[in-house]
Amino acid sequence: MLRVTRTAVLLALFAAPALAQEPGAMGGQRRFGPPPDHWMTIDSLAQAVGLTPDQKTKVARPYTALNAVVHDVAARRMALRQQMQGSNFVPGQEPTPEMRARMDSVRSEMEGFQAEADQWLAAIRNLLTPAQQTKFDGLPKPQFIRRPPRATGPGML
Repeated sequence: MLRVTRTAVLLALFAAPALAQEPGAMGGQRRFGPPPDHWMTIDSLAQAVGLTPDQKTKVARPYTALNAVVHDVAARRMALRQQMQGSNFVPGQEPTPEMRARMDSVRSEMEGFQAEADQWLAAIRNLLTPAQQTKFDGLPKPQFIRRPPRATGPGML
């Protein structure tokens, strides 16, 4: 009986990750969910960094502006997805020069969104105490473009 229970538990542990795979991740076309249209709730931010009621009021304006940028990016990405689905683009295939130009244009547009979001994040961070800034720095931030990983460790700049 103990052996059967152990086997069932092990089977469940190994089967769960396989069942949790995104549809199509094991071959075929991957399906992505819609991009998020907000960063995090103001209450989650307040709890994560320990905002005082006064700070929460002060952070509300840049927080709202940041979420507006995230919302705009989500809407733009959805529109781009619909355009891509209606085009002849095949993932994995070399893009045409016209498609490459469109991709470069979108990359530039996303870099602009990222710069604006980074400004609002900096505005929020500047309203925090040093201890809160450390907590804030540890939070995942909205990223609209791929950035190279930061070099860390001794001797790296």
